[in-house]
Amino acid sequence: MGPDGTAMAPDRAEAAERPATERHASRRQAWRWALLVAAGWAVQLGLRVWLSRGQTVPLANPDESAYLIAARVLAGGPPTDFSDSTLYQGGYPLLITPVFWFTQNPVTVYHAVLVINAAVSAGLMPLAYLAGRRLGLGRLAAYLVAAVTALLPAGVFYAEYAMTDAIYPVLVLAWLLATHSWLTARSVRGQYAAAAGSALLAGYGYAVHSRGTVIVVGYVAVGILIFWRRLARRGTVAVAALALAAAGTASWALDRYLTSAMYPEGTRDLTAQMKTALHTVHGAINVLEMAAGQMWRLVLDSWGLAGIGLVAATAAIVYRGTRIDLRIMAALGVAVTVVTASTVPAALPPDQSQTWASGRYLDGMIVVFFLVGAVVLLRAWARTILGCAAGAAALTVLAAVVVAAYAGPSLPTDGFGYAFNFAEAAVLTQDWTGASVWVATAVTLGLLALWVLAALAARRWHAVILARVVRVSGLLRVAGLVGLAAVSVAAVTQMTSQVSRTATAAQVSDTTGFVAASALTPGDRIAVAFNVGLQPRPFDVSFELWAPQAFEVWWTELEFFDITQAPPAGVNVVEAGWPPGQPARASWPQAPAGWRIVASSEFGGWVTWRKA
Repeated sequence: MGPDGTAMAPDRAEAAERPATERHASRRQAWRWALLVAAGWAVQLGLRVWLSRGQTVPLANPDESAYLIAARVLAGGPPTDFSDSTLYQGGYPLLITPVFWFTQNPVTVYHAVLVINAAVSAGLMPLAYLAGRRLGLGRLAAYLVAAVTALLPAGVFYAEYAMTDAIYPVLVLAWLLATHSWLTARSVRGQYAAAAGSALLAGYGYAVHSRGTVIVVGYVAVGILIFWRRLARRGTVAVAALALAAAGTASWALDRYLTSAMYPEGTRDLTAQMKTALHTVHGAINVLEMAAGQMWRLVLDSWGLAGIGLVAATAAIVYRGTRIDLRIMAALGVAVTVVTASTVPAALPPDQSQTWASGRYLDGMIVVFFLVGAVVLLRAWARTILGCAAGAAALTVLAAVVVAAYAGPSLPTDGFGYAFNFAEAAVLTQDWTGASVWVATAVTLGLLALWVLAALAARRWHAVILARVVRVSGLLRVAGLVGLAAVSVAAVTQMTSQVSRTATAAQVSDTTGFVAASALTPGDRIAVAFNVGLQPRPFDVSFELWAPQAFEVWWTELEFFDITQAPPAGVNVVEAGWPPGQPARASWPQAPAGWRIVASSEFGGWVTWRKA
C-alpha cells in the first residue's frame, strides 16, 4: 500500500522494500562484525594476562616501582623520596590508582595493574580494525590485519610491566584515529566530538610521558592547518584548543602534586639535559646517532613491515594524488616519528649510548607503521611494494651501519636491563648474551623479503581470472598474515621467558623476601642506607633494590640516611648494603648498641638490622 492507502505496483513495492531490507541486513552484518571484534579483543586480553601470570613484583626498576608508588600517593598512601631522578608523570598512575582503593596487598595490586594493562593494550585489536577499514581494507582483511598488529611485541611485551609503554601504543593509535575523524567527520556533531576527543587524547599523551610533548606539538600544527585551510568548521578548532588547554593544565597540576610528594629535592631536568646534548657539534652528531638507532629498531621490531609503512607514508606526503586527509595524517605520523627519534633519547644519560638503539620510545609508531605496511602489501601494486621494500631495506642497512659505529657490532643482551632493551634483537639472533647488529639486520631483511614475495605472488595469482586461482591468491595473503602472527607470538613468548620470568625469582627474593625475612609489619619504621643524589658506597642500598621494596612496604615511607651517622629518630629497622667479600656486620660498622642483624641476603646484597 502507498502512503495514501492505495495499492502500489509490484515493481514499485519491491523497490521500496529493498532498501529497508538492505539496511536491515547491513545493520545485522555490522553487529556481527562488532561481536567478532569484541571477541578478538577478549582473546588478546587473555593472551596478555596469560603471559604475565607469573609476575608478582616490579621488575623494571625504578620505573615500575615509581609509577606504582605514584598511584599509591594519588590514592592517599605514603610516598617515597625519588629526588634527583626522572619525574614519572601522573597520567599512567592516574589510570591504575583505583586498584589502591580496594587493596593494599602489593602482590594483589601488581596483578590487578597488569590486568588493567592487558585490557587497555588489547584495545589495539578494535583500533587497528578501524584503521584498516579507513585504509581501504575489507572487513575480513581488516580483522586479520588487526589481529596480527595486536600481536606485535611492541604492543604486547610492555603490557607485562607497570609502565607507560603498556598503554602508549593504544593511546597513539587512538589519537591518530580521532584526529583523522576530525578531518573526515560528515556531521557537525561528529566534527566537534572528534576535535574534543583528539585534543583530550593528545593532552593525556602529554600527561603520560615526555614524548607526549611531540604529540601535542604535532597536533597543534594540524589544528593550525585545519583553521587556515578550513578543513573543518573553525569552531571545532576552538573546542580542540580549549580541551587541549584543560588537559594540559590538569596534567601540569597533577605533576606538581606528585613532585611535591615524591621529589622534595627536585627532579632531574630532562629539558636542560636535552638542550646540553643538542648544543654542540658533538651533540648534534649524537642526535643523528640516536635517530638512526631508533629507526633501526622501528624496522627491526616490526619484522620489516614498519619500514614499508614509513616509506609509503613519506611517499603519500609528496604524491599529488593522495587525498588531503591521508596526506595530513601521513605527514603527522612521519613527523612525530622523526622528532621523537631525534629528541627523546637525548634525555637519556650520556653514558648509556647503547640504549639509543632501544625500541621503547617509538613503540606506538612501530605499531602504526606496521599496520600501514601490512595494508600496502595487501592493496598496493607490485611496483609500489617493491619500491617501499627497497626504501625500507636501504634505511635499515644505513641505520645498522650507524648503530654498529657508535654501539659496536654486538649489543649486550645478558642481564635484565640489557635483555629488556634489546629483546627483539636477541630473538632475531637467538643470542641472549650478545646480539649481533649485522645478524639481526640480515634476519629482518630476510623476513621482509618473505612478506614481499608472498604479497607479489598473491598479486600475480590474482591477476588470473579463474575462481580457483583467486582462492589461491587469498590463501597466500592469509598465509603471509599467519606467518607474521606466528613470528610475533613466538617472539613475545621467548621474550617473556628470557626477560620477565628469569628476573622474577631473583626480584621476589629481594623484595617480598626482604619483607618476610625481616618480619616487617605495619608499625615498623624503616630507614635505608642511601645518599640521595650522591655516588653510592659499598654499604648503600642500590635504587634497583630499594625501589621495589618501597612499593612492598605499603604502610609507611622508606626513609633514607647516611649510615655513617645515627638513623632518624623513631626508626626501628635499618637496611644496609652488604659490602662484597666482607661479613654482614661490615654493612653497618658503626651500629649503635642495641641493634642486631635479623635478616640478610648475600646474593641480594642487603642486610636488615632491627633495634632491640
